[in-house]
Amino acid sequence: MPQALAPNERLTVDAIEVEVRRSRRRRTRIGLAFDPAGRVILEAPLDATTKELRAVVVEHGRWLRARLAVLKEQAVCLSMPTYVSGELLQYLGEAYELVVEAGPRRVSRRQKTTQLRLFSDVRGVVGTITVRLPDTDPVQVKRTLDRWYRQEAELRFAERINEFRSLPWMRKWSRDWGVRFMRSQWGSCATTGRIVLNTHLVKVPERLIDYVVLHELCHLVHHDHSYRFYALMRAHMPDWEARRLELDAYLPLLAYD
Repeated sequence: MPQALAPNERLTVDAIEVEVRRSRRRRTRIGLAFDPAGRVILEAPLDATTKELRAVVVEHGRWLRARLAVLKEQAVCLSMPTYVSGELLQYLGEAYELVVEAGPRRVSRRQKTTQLRLFSDVRGVVGTITVRLPDTDPVQVKRTLDRWYRQEAELRFAERINEFRSLPWMRKWSRDWGVRFMRSQWGSCATTGRIVLNTHLVKVPERLIDYVVLHELCHLVHHDHSYRFYALMRAHMPDWEARRLELDAYLPLLAYD
């Protein structure tokens, strides 16, 4: 029996920092992902050996370095939310100013036709998200916003999934999907066909949501990242690689649940 690494062990392979995350759900395939800090994540079966893990990093070394460089250069500057009036929140790729008010419980979003100000990534604030609560403590504001974002995610993702209803294999899919926060990935597709989308995905532009949705839907046909998988992606979204790079700029969103 080959010796396995301890869960979440960190490796350095050709100057690339790697964190190993083992899962009983993985049987043979070793997956690659990135966390918000820019570290490479290897999602591996329990019995994967050090040699096998290092081989995956070496094999994809050039691609990994390119992706890490993009993350460093293009990352959207986002600070840890404090849930007080005046800070900026993301929704469908736009910045909104948070307004916290005392009063009956309510969350509302208002679009503005003029810019309020510019911030770190030189995009204008387009409106406000107002949270009205009897108790305006930041903990309560966060809980309320979390529920609102989840409701919006379920609504928006259902719309985006419906946009792909004409895909040939969609008639056979049970439409088993859900949402939850995930620290290191935007979406997942189980071998059972269940798709899970990250609630934070509702904060990025719709064209990038479409990329993640199509990525997971293509896994219903090819549950790997083989040539056939990417050929299927390209057939239905020729610019998927550009969208993937654009989405990498939003990885800092995953740093905070």
